[in-house]
Amino acid sequence: MLKLKRMGEDGNVQMIGAVVGILITLIIAVLVFYNVAASIDTTTIDASFDGTPSANATESTLDQAGTFFSIAPIIAIVTIAVVILIYVGRIGG
Repeated sequence: MLKLKRMGEDGNVQMIGAVVGILITLIIAVLVFYNVAASIDTTTIDASFDGTPSANATESTLDQAGTFFSIAPIIAIVTIAVVILIYVGRIGG
């Protein structure tokens, strides 16, 4: 049978660091995206390109990003849950 080794203090710090890193990355991604998306001047772009409504493209991009950023916290929570389950499994093993 496969026997798991107990995780030392270094492993605990690495797991906590990974989880914190994922959450910080998610927060930074949301802030950067919405700051960049808000700065797009669709009126000038629409005037430059006849028949190409960039405002519609921007709205589609914002809708898609909104979908991703509503799902991303769920991904982060599942990741945290998996890390915790792995940790508990190794402690009890």
